[in-house]
Amino acid sequence: MIKKNLLSIIVFVLFSSPSFCSAAELNTLKADFLAGNYRRVIFEGQALIKKFNFDSSPDLSYILGLSYLKEGNLEAAEESFKRVIKDARGELNTQGRLGLADTYLIGAQLQDAEDIYNRIITDQPNTSLKAAIFFRLSQLEFKKGNNSQRNEYLLRLKKDFPLSPELKLTTGIPRIYSSLQKNQEYSVQVGFFTNSQNANSFKSKLLARDFPAYLEQANNGWRVKVGRFESVQEAVDLESKLSQEGFPTKICP
Repeated sequence: MIKKNLLSIIVFVLFSSPSFCSAAELNTLKADFLAGNYRRVIFEGQALIKKFNFDSSPDLSYILGLSYLKEGNLEAAEESFKRVIKDARGELNTQGRLGLADTYLIGAQLQDAEDIYNRIITDQPNTSLKAAIFFRLSQLEFKKGNNSQRNEYLLRLKKDFPLSPELKLTTGIPRIYSSLQKNQEYSVQVGFFTNSQNANSFKSKLLARDFPAYLEQANNGWRVKVGRFESVQEAVDLESKLSQEGFPTKICP
């Protein structure tokens, strides 16, 4: 099962016109989400639902869906994104569809995820989410074992969106490793957190799966890394394994 593999590139839209809860309440949830306080978002969001006695506004459902996805509660995430799709229009509706497809991808419902990704592109050929969708489709094909199709999506991503953040997360494109030099130590970064508790929790999950994970403090958070290698190829091999397990990866010298 793919777990938390797309979470570093989820597109989070800040909406200024919530349907039911106040702008201040919604903005507080957004700030907590961006700070990595996903459980607080879920707790406060559920309290707002009870307070106003409605299923949810599309805006609140979207934030809850992302938070459930971050916490690995796929069933609740699916329900939240379906409410977004039902109640929202325009960009938020598309974001909800993307979130639902991501939930299916993480939950290994590959055909359901693929159908939604392709439908978004068919319905909105000029969507700003196309780079994100190509990246997701490349991971989907990799999970299915279709490396040829996976590489086609990566090449389209490289050609059409050379500056996209998604391209930096891909594997299998030689230019990504062109800056790696010999006689250095290499590791594979699989996450970045502003919250130390979340970083340690993620590290523990990696250790439980026999990946030698550790934390490296940065200026504004913690990097979760795996392995220390003298050989670039060893790092590339580990990155491939981690990617296959569904983790976002980046080789670091």
